[in-house]
Amino acid sequence: MSKPLVSIVMGSESDLEIMREAGKALEGFGIPYEIDVTSAHRSPDRTAEYARNAAGRGISVIIAGAGGAAHLAGVIAAHTTLPVIGVPIPSTSLKSRLASQEQPTLESWPRKSLPQPIQRGRRSFRPTKKSWPRE
Repeated sequence: MSKPLVSIVMGSESDLEIMREAGKALEGFGIPYEIDVTSAHRSPDRTAEYARNAAGRGISVIIAGAGGAAHLAGVIAAHTTLPVIGVPIPSTSLKSRLASQEQPTLESWPRKSLPQPIQRGRRSFRPTKKSWPRE
């Protein structure tokens, strides 16, 4: 068997039924993968180590599924430079879907956090799309 290129990880074994579907899709394309269970809440050190060592094991992308508050994808992404795909697992809470799907945009930021004019002598500098955000 060849080395896995994709790591499918979930927060608990109860998520296995849903995450197995990702494995079936990868099998259809002939992409080798591994499946593991690690919790961002119950075993944060193990999860961080798992993410840090993934690239060294030859993994190219991580698919992370979690229900509840869905912290798993974010915790893994914080510890690796590999792409992480977050899969929200259905739960009784809307939090898991929002945590995996919504990312803040410039338009959603509170007005106070946007750059304000900077006074420079008699002139003021108002940030424009070209000058802000700085990369």
